[in-house]
Amino acid sequence: MEATLELAAESGLSACTFEAVSERSGIARSTLYRHWKNSSELVADAIKSQSIERVAADTGTLRDDMLHWMLELGRALEGSTWGAMVPQLVAAASTDPNMEAIQRRNSEYHRNIDIEIVERAKRRGEVDEGIDSYHAAVMFTAPIFYRYLLSRQPIDARWITSHVDRTVALLRPARGSLGEGA
Repeated sequence: MEATLELAAESGLSACTFEAVSERSGIARSTLYRHWKNSSELVADAIKSQSIERVAADTGTLRDDMLHWMLELGRALEGSTWGAMVPQLVAAASTDPNMEAIQRRNSEYHRNIDIEIVERAKRRGEVDEGIDSYHAAVMFTAPIFYRYLLSRQPIDARWITSHVDRTVALLRPARGSLGEGA
């Protein structure tokens, strides 16, 4: 899996042929063919191998839950083989339906964690009930991927903390909407 991700990060997903992975990993091509029908399946499994099942931390506040998760995402993007491979996946997804499906599943996985955190905050009264949880989740994650993929700016802890704090402030219920004076 690591050899596949390294190849993808270095040379693009098209470089992740069974021959190249075999050469990099020392695993026989025949073994790879026994486990995967094609290189797209191998790439999909390599990406999944980097995504351990995570449960969004429940610290008791939207800010701290989301900060914990966004800091983890930032570290993964900037400091892992998976993060180095993400731009390659995005590029390949624009022309390859198999890679598009992989990217979609990867995006849904991360977005569902964001949505879970927002829904929990709604139940605690920290987020205006009228705000769509999907859109709120995207408000947290999209700027991180924008900075990483498009503007190529750092996504360090200081920036992430500022971003989370500003986004949390936008999502707070309006004054008086919590039944004050009732």
